[in-house]
Amino acid sequence: MIVEARNDTVNLLGALTKNHWQTIKAAANLLLKRNPSGIIINCAGITECTEEGAETFADAQSYIQRHGARIVLCDIPDHVMEVLRRVPGVRSQLPVACTMAQARASLGLPSTYETSEAPSEKIVLLPVWEGMNAPYAAQHALHMTKDQHAVLHIVYILLVPQKLALATPMPEQEERAQRTLTELEEMARRARVKVEKRVERCRDLARGIVTVAEQERASQLILGITPGDLAAANGFLTTVLQKAPCEVMVVRAPATAGQAV
Repeated sequence: MIVEARNDTVNLLGALTKNHWQTIKAAANLLLKRNPSGIIINCAGITECTEEGAETFADAQSYIQRHGARIVLCDIPDHVMEVLRRVPGVRSQLPVACTMAQARASLGLPSTYETSEAPSEKIVLLPVWEGMNAPYAAQHALHMTKDQHAVLHIVYILLVPQKLALATPMPEQEERAQRTLTELEEMARRARVKVEKRVERCRDLARGIVTVAEQERASQLILGITPGDLAAANGFLTTVLQKAPCEVMVVRAPATAGQAV
């Protein structure tokens, strides 16, 4: 389990198989000193949770109630919620919001963290994943980036099966990811667009994209969809459109443009 403290948010990343509240509490108390209005514990990155790990939430609940701490948890994955329901009394009094935006609203915090470290340039985010028409989506993202004098952030979403640890090496998939990023970076170079690229590992495509959009502090998100994906992508699109913290543009490739990454 990785506990990352950033601005007014504690991010939990990885497997929660033991009670990690003491570590999380230390990070939370540090952020509360800097942000007395309240902080958020973002659970979107939890990949696995056992009943022993769920005791983390029991201790969090007790601490919040005892101290009146202004702490709200958000984005608890469904598989974690299933475990919490088996631990008596944990879920009933735990302050939980469905999304980061709802957590901020409940604490009366601004919609985005206000800091001098805020990006000086607009960021257009292009998430890509295996099976999509990345070059077609990239063409539209490059146009939008250029028109706005922004920076294009290309993030390859590498989906890791539940049966594997999130950091498990996946050589073939990682090679395809780097090949795709290199191709798109070359497109950006030819278009004279400033670009940054990286790989993000996650379990769920929609949650992964929303989390990346929050991390990158994107001003616009470009989603590339192919005609054959439309039926399967319905739930995925709904999640991203409802939860993304920025403007979302969906780009559907024509039926003849079936090239995938």
